Amino acid sequence: MNRRRLATAAIVVAVLAPLGGLLWFESGIRARQAQRPEVGAMFPALPGFADGETLPAAPGRLRVVTFARAGCGNCDRTITALQRMARTEGPTFDLIAVVAGSGSPEPGGDGVHAAIADPDASVSRRFGVVHVPLVFLVDGQSRILAVATGERPETAWRTFLEAGTDAL
Repeated sequence: MNRRRLATAAIVVAVLAPLGGLLWFESGIRARQAQRPEVGAMFPALPGFADGETLPAAPGRLRVVTFARAGCGNCDRTITALQRMARTEGPTFDLIAVVAGSGSPEPGGDGVHAAIADPDASVSRRFGVVHVPLVFLVDGQSRILAVATGERPETAWRTFLEAGTDAL
């Protein structure tokens, strides 16, 4: 009788412990996603700019803020596509890349691209980043117009930029 109870208890623990861990992990992801700024909100402070701790206003200019991870192929392709578009296509916009896991991201040097190192991913966590690349479209008054996650073809990024809405 004792063996049967012990076996039942072992089975219950073997089934419920991983389930509990999964639920705990998922609640952590949901809590982090809840920190993500939403469309219509003001874009929060972003470290790494010479004038202080805020994303400076850029009247009449869009800004694309991309959260990426060092070594992420999707992130690299997304940033490269957006850099190319920032140099060659309308509407004109500034590109800001926050790169987690990098001590010194490669600077753009083209006047439209700024790179911010996020070696311990603390900035990314503060912005609720779970999946990368995470891309924010921000207007000249620092209001979030659209948010997209993941790699997209250039035509989709054009639509994202031109429409100013998350049409992806």
